[in-house]
Amino acid sequence: MTYFLENIKNYFTEIPRPQVVFQVASRYLSGIYFSEKEKKLKYSFILPLPSGVIQASFDRKNVQDVPYLEEKLKEGLGKLHVSEGSVTCLIPELCLKAFLFSFNVLPASQREKEQIIRWRVQKQFPSLTDDTRFSFNVLPSENGNKILVSLVRDPVIREYEDFFSRMRLRVKVLTVPVFSLFNLLDREKEKEVLMANVEEDSISLMAIINSEMALYRLKPFLLDSRSPALMDQKIREVIKEIENTVNFIEDRDKKKISSILIRLGLMEMEGDLWSKLASKISLALNRIEPSLAPELRSREKELLAPLFGQVL
Repeated sequence: MTYFLENIKNYFTEIPRPQVVFQVASRYLSGIYFSEKEKKLKYSFILPLPSGVIQASFDRKNVQDVPYLEEKLKEGLGKLHVSEGSVTCLIPELCLKAFLFSFNVLPASQREKEQIIRWRVQKQFPSLTDDTRFSFNVLPSENGNKILVSLVRDPVIREYEDFFSRMRLRVKVLTVPVFSLFNLLDREKEKEVLMANVEEDSISLMAIINSEMALYRLKPFLLDSRSPALMDQKIREVIKEIENTVNFIEDRDKKKISSILIRLGLMEMEGDLWSKLASKISLALNRIEPSLAPELRSREKELLAPLFGQVL
């Protein structure tokens, strides 16, 4: 079995270089085939999914219509000219719970280190079940020790792995989009920024201070944004979460966020969302777009950005 947590543990130090990457989101399935040798995107696809096919959750079944998703994956594999092999898969942010902890000092032994981190996790998330797994990664930091801890449940991971294995695909790495987007940042230039990933069902926020990860937040949406009235409410929620996070970081860390980097992973009404966000947010607002694949349209690059974060 491929352990999601092992891959998160090594993510910031041993970033994989897959050729084939998929993203399963609540309203679309996407994929790329990237030639490491040529440093070039060979094929890509973005296929919309009806509402309800994927219902992302940390502790419940995610894939609600397996036959439909299998047909979409077959269609995508045809576009990538792939029939089998190892792949990387990005799953919905709502499948994961992550915490960022700071420690002045950590024990030297791995066992003691795990014990103190588990204690911190249980204070934040006391209802840990036996099938919940956690892993941690010590992130480079100028001050003390910064630990990224990720929680995931085995049944959720097995669900995605089993789905791809039925298509003769071995999932080598499972992760979530926001960690992949982190790899697209130019941390020499973007030293104090807030990165936001807006999907149909959630917004995830990652603050970067002194070129280091300083905060991670995830907010689920309970709305169907296909309705214009509800889209307006979602826009207000996005603005509120961004403003609250910026204020929190500036109060806590005494650092000014210079800009907001945002990736809109929505299939519908994206243009309206972007213009309204730009008119309401006072800080500079920039899209997260990879420099790879200049032949793709801007919107395609934005939707595929998390996948490119795995191959850079």
